[in-house]
Amino acid sequence: METSIMAIIGIIIFFIGALIITLGRTLNILRFFFGDRSMFTQMFWGIIFICIGLFLIILDSPQLR
Repeated sequence: METSIMAIIGIIIFFIGALIITLGRTLNILRFFFGDRSMFTQMFWGIIFICIGLFLIILDSPQLR
């Protein structure tokens, strides 16, 4: 089974988004990155990253070829 670079990048971006949503409140580095903004901003950016990651994974699916 061959995995392309686009799928790997999509998986990485998806997991970054999931980490932003789940660990955004506890990891101080994420609080500094987002300028200590509200949790809604962190959830918004996490959802954006998850959507981009899922889009790349779906775009790379063999059914679309």
